[in-house]
Amino acid sequence: MVRVFSASYSPYMIYVKKSKYRLFVVNRKWEVLKVLDIAVGRKENFERKVHQGDNGTPEGYYFVNEILSQDADIKSESYQKLKYMNSIYFKAKEGHFLWGKPDTDAGYRVYGPRYFGIDFPNQDDLRMYNEFLRKGLIPRDQNNRYRGQGTGLAIHGTNDPVSVSHRISSGCVRLRNEDVVLLDPFIEMGTPVYIEK
Repeated sequence: MVRVFSASYSPYMIYVKKSKYRLFVVNRKWEVLKVLDIAVGRKENFERKVHQGDNGTPEGYYFVNEILSQDADIKSESYQKLKYMNSIYFKAKEGHFLWGKPDTDAGYRVYGPRYFGIDFPNQDDLRMYNEFLRKGLIPRDQNNRYRGQGTGLAIHGTNDPVSVSHRISSGCVRLRNEDVVLLDPFIEMGTPVYIEK
């Protein structure tokens, strides 16, 4: 974890422990300032993300590269983009369902009031993907092309609060809406994020 902190000027770091369903905010003295419950990707055994559609949450060192907020100025790109994302209807038949209800659509507002994007894939992710590709372990899509790595992973809120403390997402780290807003004082562009199993 020292590696990720040394590459940033941020006074805080986000540390995600997938198997404990916990997100920790720490400062540069390694003091834990906040502990919040999370949901993670539904991939078996908390395995890390390798390719698009595998429902894994990545592992490694990342940085926040996008901040979207429903409390930003309504004319701002931050507000407008999150408003649009929350207007998309997510369907169960496409793999987006409510916790414990695999036939119930996730619906609208799946990202909640905050979306803190991370810079997945990083160089370690690219190396692992290429290794899996060489070994023939990357599946092909309906057009017979290898699935890519995927993008758009984030720490965000949820419209399904009972899903927290479970493996349910497509790869993102979810928090209850009332908890994700508590991260505001600790996250800025470039804030380091360390994720491990």
